[in-house]
Amino acid sequence: MKTRGARRILCGLLAVLAAVMGPAAWAESEPAPETGKELTEQMEIGWNLGNTFDAPGETAWGNPVTTAELFDTVRELGFHTMRIPVSWSGHTSAAPEYTIDDAWMDRVETVVDQALDAGLYVIVNAHHDNGLYNPAPANAKRAEEYLAAVWGQIAARFADTDHRLIFQTMNEPRVEGTSYEWNVDAGNADCMAAVDVVNELNQTALDAIRAGGGYNADRFVLVCPYAGSPGGALLSRFRLPEDSAQGRLLLSIHAYTPYDLCLDTRSPADTFNKDGRSQIEKMLESLDYMFVQKGVPVIIDEMGCIDKDDADARYDWAKYYVSAAAGYGMPCVWWDNGAIHTNGENFGLIDRRALAVYEESESVYQGLMDGLSGEE
Repeated sequence: MKTRGARRILCGLLAVLAAVMGPAAWAESEPAPETGKELTEQMEIGWNLGNTFDAPGETAWGNPVTTAELFDTVRELGFHTMRIPVSWSGHTSAAPEYTIDDAWMDRVETVVDQALDAGLYVIVNAHHDNGLYNPAPANAKRAEEYLAAVWGQIAARFADTDHRLIFQTMNEPRVEGTSYEWNVDAGNADCMAAVDVVNELNQTALDAIRAGGGYNADRFVLVCPYAGSPGGALLSRFRLPEDSAQGRLLLSIHAYTPYDLCLDTRSPADTFNKDGRSQIEKMLESLDYMFVQKGVPVIIDEMGCIDKDDADARYDWAKYYVSAAAGYGMPCVWWDNGAIHTNGENFGLIDRRALAVYEESESVYQGLMDGLSGEE
């Protein structure tokens, strides 16, 4: 694990700089990252605009219209990265063109520009489109056609947007309704065939992005393993696509670890213990060995811990998770679906109407920031 004193001092200096210059000016003052390692160092920690553009419509799942003020708030709260999940399949024409609706593309471009103007790195993906890029071998041809079409259009639209915009090929590609939908099984031939399809789909998406002109020639691209999971990434069968640009691929990981505390709404687990710390450390060590040490940075672009009225546990978990991940150079991006006081997955962190951290989530927010700064 790395010593954190220098990071703590740097965070303090950058906070003062941002306050004086404003977030956009602060971002422009940073040198453009030349390597994935430099990029992940600058991304530091992030926040997901969940249940918004991944929904059928921007406000369809209960969240308000996104504003520039929200992105300013996110940056002021200490986040450096914004992931904007986007589902495209509900806004395209029929196969094989899959032409994206102009109004939807325009709106996505507007919010991307707002986030960039706030001084944030931005990740845009193809989110709830698994119905079309489902990696079952029988669907492989249609999946390739879809990804080639939509990424060709997205890349063309953002060709003049600089390297602070990162593309993510897919979101949790998996064969739904199977025993291996979420739990990869190296001994299952059908599962391994699906992993092979995921490998090809990543190549298809990357090729479409690289052909998009402008900054896309060497834009940083996040590549997804099967189901977006650490287990999917650690399979010997998984491979990164071949890339014409050197050192511009990143690995996307989703890890709500430990599951019983962080994501399982039926589990009474409401404490963060030694076993939970061990699970996190083992995961990070494996990803570091398999990817980071070999020059492929890892971004944990979905993580979080649902609210079970367990403020102390959420603080301890967040602080440990972010601190441990930062020690391996892996930025964490909190999943925020806007949910608070429901019977389900309460990941709400930022109140998008009040532009403030929810009172119920103040402890976990503080844990995220203390973990990043190395606060003892």
